[in-house]
Amino acid sequence: MTIEQWSYWKLKLSPLIESKLEEMQLLGYDTVTSEGIWELFVNKIEKDPERPDPIRTHWMVSKLLRLSPNDYMTSLTVSAYKSPDWFESGEALDLRSERERSAVSEDTADD
Repeated sequence: MTIEQWSYWKLKLSPLIESKLEEMQLLGYDTVTSEGIWELFVNKIEKDPERPDPIRTHWMVSKLLRLSPNDYMTSLTVSAYKSPDWFESGEALDLRSERERSAVSEDTADD
């Protein structure tokens, strides 16, 4: 499918995407975004060997309703494994939040 076709489907399915987002947030997945759900959905559809031609609305709705939090978390895990190696450079990583870093820099500035 082309980008224009995916844009059409995203617009058409946007109420359902928002519903799926609210469902996942109710289950405690607060970091989920509607864009993340859409990307996961598009990836699953593009890999589906049983995708009909032409694609019908009821088929798309059914596939979107079948997405589970497990599907979302699995996709995040796979993308994390595919990302660059953090430890490759040999430098220490600063995993503190921006607020923690600024608090430490303010403390050292006061001394």
